[in-house]
Amino acid sequence: MGTLTPQWRSRITLLLVLLLFGSLLPAPRASAGDRGSGARAAATGWIVWLEPGALGDPRLRQALAGLEARPIAPGGDQLAIEFADVRQAADRVARLLGQPEIRYLEPEVRYFFQYEPNDELFAEQSWAAITRLPEAWDLTTGRNDLVVAVIDSGIYADHPDLAGKVLPGYDYLRRDPDPDDEVGHGTAVAGIIAAHADDAQGIAGAAGSVMLLPLKVGDASGASSATIAEAIYAAVEQGAAVINLSLGADTPSATLERAIDYAYEQRVVVVAAAGNKPDAVTFPASYAKTISVGGTAADGTTLADFSSRITRVDLVAPAVDNLTTSWDGTDAGWRAVSGTSFSAPIVSGTVALMRSVQPTLTVEQTRSLLTRTARPLAPAGQPGAGAGLLDAGAAVRQALLPSLAWTWQVADRPVSEGLAQRTWLWGPYAFSVRTEPYNEAPQGARLVAYFDKARMEVTRPEAAHDSPWYVTNGLLVRELITGQIQVGDTTFVPAAPAQIPVAGDPNDTLGPTYASFAGLLAVPPPEAGATIVQTIDRSGQVGVDERFAGYGVVTGPLIPETNHRVASVFWEYLNSQGVLYQGGEYVTGLLFDPAFYATGFPITEAYWTRATVAGEVRDVLVQCFERRCLTYTPANPAGWQVEMGNVGRHYYRWRYGEPPYEPAPDDPMAVALRLG
Repeated sequence: MGTLTPQWRSRITLLLVLLLFGSLLPAPRASAGDRGSGARAAATGWIVWLEPGALGDPRLRQALAGLEARPIAPGGDQLAIEFADVRQAADRVARLLGQPEIRYLEPEVRYFFQYEPNDELFAEQSWAAITRLPEAWDLTTGRNDLVVAVIDSGIYADHPDLAGKVLPGYDYLRRDPDPDDEVGHGTAVAGIIAAHADDAQGIAGAAGSVMLLPLKVGDASGASSATIAEAIYAAVEQGAAVINLSLGADTPSATLERAIDYAYEQRVVVVAAAGNKPDAVTFPASYAKTISVGGTAADGTTLADFSSRITRVDLVAPAVDNLTTSWDGTDAGWRAVSGTSFSAPIVSGTVALMRSVQPTLTVEQTRSLLTRTARPLAPAGQPGAGAGLLDAGAAVRQALLPSLAWTWQVADRPVSEGLAQRTWLWGPYAFSVRTEPYNEAPQGARLVAYFDKARMEVTRPEAAHDSPWYVTNGLLVRELITGQIQVGDTTFVPAAPAQIPVAGDPNDTLGPTYASFAGLLAVPPPEAGATIVQTIDRSGQVGVDERFAGYGVVTGPLIPETNHRVASVFWEYLNSQGVLYQGGEYVTGLLFDPAFYATGFPITEAYWTRATVAGEVRDVLVQCFERRCLTYTPANPAGWQVEMGNVGRHYYRWRYGEPPYEPAPDDPMAVALRLG
């Protein structure tokens, strides 16, 4: 990097103004803030890059006098400087800008690790790490109104890791509303499912935010099939989304099977332990309408010696030395337990996370996601291993993906099937699906999918799915032009404006890049109805060429939110109708409702340019909006004259490097198609 350019000085000056007025100061966060993988600017810490050999310069020493500075790089040409407060930072950084010995300045950025709760014993919970639950927790720890029924020996509701999350239940042995746990088994199961997370004590349950419904059906002598069946019906009637059955016998029961069938018909997922006798079959896990869970050794690589090899198994999870909540009738604590009774609740908790982000999943869709994302044990296909080891992170992420597919298909399914001749709104497929840091996401990260034309985002997975803003598309163009990567509602990480062509072929050298528009965001709008003859070149220079008047494009309405006008051809497009896929059928309707749903508001005026399109130099009208850039190429065939620019690919290249040119393995449309 060379000396500090005027453009960089302008950007840093802007940062100082924002810093003084608090825009770079994120809202204070509790310990939960340390669990995301987000990044945010530290307003009192700055990094200074020095010219070679400048460290000993007396003028620089004087400029840094009184400041705490420490070297970062071995050569000493990068210093981390800590200021006393925001105001001192603004004052001293402004003065440092004038020092010729300084090449570059930027605010420090704090990066946070992948979500891990601060529970005291979490490091000993190998079952959580092995099943990749922390990756699932990046998206959700469960809805606090989702209920998991624990049909077992009861739950000790006053356990410090369970207190406040155990709903009123029932004791089917004594027929009273006090399902106290005389055995400790149900309390251990409950802790694995939903022990409080991030409370600085004990363990973190697989779905630490959900509620538990204790239905006591047995004691040290076991439980009857009739009582278990009765409890299943009650669990369904009381609104449970998931039922955990960490119990079994080698004798089938039609009564119990019918109760499970009833739960299945009501879309309630029943998870059952596969049993602890390797040479015996276990019911109810063998019933086809349960999710049957076998057990692995503590490291998840091999089947546990005791796990049934005969019972029908969907997948496996750790079942040896699983740390969980304990209750012996006198003392509440935590201890390691073994058995498929304690692998099943890991899956129950994961299903609760899946249903938290996708409440409409059927039992079979849930099973499909769990088994398709499971990691096969070696050797593949061995009895008792099912599809393999639970991958909670992948299962929860894929449970969320159909929401993105439903958003995609409204406008782009007709294009993909040849029923509409128009530009893609998103693109034919998602080429990358990942999580990205975002401070306001519940766990500090959100799921995103990159398409040719844009990026889809789900910031709050547990929000109402019928909201038009459940799936959003980012302000990518604003980021590309300003060089500010958004990692929160008001939090940004500085970068350089993108030197990537806005229009035309990727190797075009004629037309403007996103950086070309950096100085044009505040240009006053022209008069309404004026013929657009303004031009822009690669350097960002604006000119006039009357030749473009022949295309008859004029300035349209003024958008007060950004003080820019929309070019007439783009306004017509944003208010056009076409074939859509809605409610399972093809209809004709507005492509954009509201008009700026996909593009955001205009942030530049429209300019003509010359750009290489499909190998030929053509006239192109370009206008950038917050989320998309629109282009109008008069030489294109009808239906393709107005197009969405490839902002999704451009942004990915700017932020991560060369984008893939094939569908992502978890492309939302492919996942949705497999689920039916």
